[in-house]
Amino acid sequence: MNVVTRQRGGILPLTIASVLWGVWTTAEKYSLSGLPVMTVLGVSLAAATALLWAVLLNKGHRRPNRAQLRLLAVLGLLEPMLGYAAISMGLVHIEATQGALLSGTESCFVVALAAIVSRRLPTVRGITGVLLATAGVALLSGAHATLGLTPGDLMVLLGSLAAATSTIVAGRAVLDLEPLVVTAYQFTFGFLFTLPLLAWQWATDGGDGAATARPGHWFVVVVVCGGGLAAAFLLFNHAITRVSVSAAGVVLNIIPLFGLLAATLLLGESVNRWQCFGAVLILGGIFLFTESDVEG
Repeated sequence: MNVVTRQRGGILPLTIASVLWGVWTTAEKYSLSGLPVMTVLGVSLAAATALLWAVLLNKGHRRPNRAQLRLLAVLGLLEPMLGYAAISMGLVHIEATQGALLSGTESCFVVALAAIVSRRLPTVRGITGVLLATAGVALLSGAHATLGLTPGDLMVLLGSLAAATSTIVAGRAVLDLEPLVVTAYQFTFGFLFTLPLLAWQWATDGGDGAATARPGHWFVVVVVCGGGLAAAFLLFNHAITRVSVSAAGVVLNIIPLFGLLAATLLLGESVNRWQCFGAVLILGGIFLFTESDVEG
């Protein structure tokens, strides 16, 4: 706690970013009630990419070389394209509360992947955290704990895995580029990768899905999903140079909690007692991770 209080200049932006990332799940769920998946993903990524490039061009940057561009393309494919696409497809079938908690398991995947890449076991706290979070995921399905997850659950978990993989790749390979540059190019490639799928969707339904959407759906997609996503990454880039990794981890680990609160308050979703117990296990497991667990 002393680390957090000494670095308030970065804690506030990180907290706001956590709120934005948490609210994103609820906003995405609402948008999907009126728009097709690929339309929501494509439009939100277009809005986020435009905002990121506006900031980047105003600030100025050194253009990545060819090898770096190839790596950034891989990152863009993993996240946001595959990561957010899988989570969005999962949210079509499950509630935002459950999606917010499941997407929070990204920390578990980061711990596991970091251990594999570095060829060392996580700390005892890290292993305990993964086990607790896994038990929490099992309890989200109801009173009888089971790993027989629904297709929607699995899609969100696959999205979290893609995002975690992107985190590991970015942390190890893009060491000489500014975070803002990485994020802007990463989102650009992610958006470009969605265009063929977006074109296929519009060719299939003739744009009927988008034509029936209300103005509120478009507003949420552009401003909350797109602008909020870009703002969260910009705040994170600003804050990460002002706080330690451990302090940042403590703040970012509460993203699922913000997602849970947003879904219950804004969408009126309910959570039963077993899901509450699962949420406690997931959040408790995530908070057990240490800085050494997530740094390969």
